[in-house]
Amino acid sequence: MRNIINIINFVRNCEPREDDDSYLFPTLCEELKLCDNYGFRSTVLFQYDALIEPRYIDLARAHADRCEYGLWLEITEPHCQDAGLPWRGRYPWDWENNVNYLHGYLPEERKRLIDTAFEKFREIYGAYPAVFGCWTIDAVSYRYIETRYPVVAACICRDQYGTDANTMWGGYYNGGYYPCFGNMLCPASGPEEQMKTPVFRMLGPDPLRQYDWGLGDPEVCQQVSTMEPVYTEGGGSRKFVEWYFRESFNGKCLSHAYAQLGQENSFGWKSIKNGLPMQFEILDRAIKDGRVELMTLGETGMWFAETFRETPPAAICVDSDYEKDGYRTVWYSCKNYRMNILYQDGRAWIRDFQLFDGNFKEKCLEKAEDLRDYAIFNLPVMDGFRFSKDEIRAGVYVCKDGEVVTGKEAFLTETQERRQSAAAELPGTVRFEMYENRIEITLADPESYLAFVYSPACKVPYSEVEEKTLFMKFRGRLDSDYSYSVRLASGRFAQTDGTIRVLPEAGRITFEVAPLCL
Repeated sequence: MRNIINIINFVRNCEPREDDDSYLFPTLCEELKLCDNYGFRSTVLFQYDALIEPRYIDLARAHADRCEYGLWLEITEPHCQDAGLPWRGRYPWDWENNVNYLHGYLPEERKRLIDTAFEKFREIYGAYPAVFGCWTIDAVSYRYIETRYPVVAACICRDQYGTDANTMWGGYYNGGYYPCFGNMLCPASGPEEQMKTPVFRMLGPDPLRQYDWGLGDPEVCQQVSTMEPVYTEGGGSRKFVEWYFRESFNGKCLSHAYAQLGQENSFGWKSIKNGLPMQFEILDRAIKDGRVELMTLGETGMWFAETFRETPPAAICVDSDYEKDGYRTVWYSCKNYRMNILYQDGRAWIRDFQLFDGNFKEKCLEKAEDLRDYAIFNLPVMDGFRFSKDEIRAGVYVCKDGEVVTGKEAFLTETQERRQSAAAELPGTVRFEMYENRIEITLADPESYLAFVYSPACKVPYSEVEEKTLFMKFRGRLDSDYSYSVRLASGRFAQTDGTIRVLPEAGRITFEVAPLCL
């Protein structure tokens, strides 16, 4: 088990959303100066327009003893020109998804763009980059990169819904995993379909509130609650950052705890000059106390590959709230699924439950994505964000006689590292235990049960209920419905007055969580 911090700053040389983008280069200078002041090693990822700019090249060479350099794979006009492709953007860098990202190009065009960037990097720095990143990247591009170039790690955006026209929803919640060949957001279930290069999720999402931002409006473009220093209520707040370090690196992570610090230079030093130094002060103290390790992205990827042959289970167990709402939570992710248990006001419920199935493919594996927004999903069993609307807060609740059960004691979290599982408990009411291949739920009251709560105004996947199997269909961004299911090893499903219930057997409910492909 390791507690790992990466400092990753990603760099553009063009910002058409501002009248004057001359601040971009000084911002990176200040970020690197701050790292130098603390003796921190960092990773810098260059977008192509910055990669070829002499000022950035000179700056990078001056800091080469303390920096790891790689590529940030958003597409720009000079990138397309050097690859011999027409530029379809409105500006030299255009943030629209079908222009900005590799999935907006045909697979053969993606390879040309990738080769152009990697060869240009080698021309400048004398070797191919070992690391790369992007907000989102398709599985075709990722597979091509890792089979052609000596990369050891990559990074992509955290889960978000509609933010900046990007939806990445239902993935391995935080830290590193091995993607499958057909869906970058889906961990591989076994070595036969597994990418060899681990990918790490960026930005340090708030495990309590980021998921619910915009709850009740499924079409919302989520706002941001992360460790990014530009956000004064998140990574720019000392209270939040101190809490995030305390809860994220509390020894309950099972395999590894991970967070990325740093900021893209598009925000400008003026916006981050208070938050980032404060974070580095807290980071420096945590390193000296032995609570965290500072590594480059490449070092993290090499450690991960040497330590884990497959995606390991990981947990985030949060025992306190930085606000007065009293939230507590457990996020559990493994190669087969993720689950989130949330607690508030004496209630503990399943807020999120997503299955990982490598047969559920990305839309853009064989063609270019032509939409200006982008969305990639996994398979929901319960989606507390997307299935909520108005006053109905979706989730799988512990109920009795049609009412949600409320416990009198505090929510507890624990991890059991030997078994690679995580547990959440409301003493005297319910205990959730998450393992790689199953979820065991123990109900103290023999008359209690689980109930699926969701808004009838939302599109939910439930298609058929049998005693031992819940059948579902989900379209996502694919052209047709994808069928999947979840089975019970103990307990039984029942549908009463349109409500899906899970009834225990001898006080126990056990979900089998290896996906069943129909």
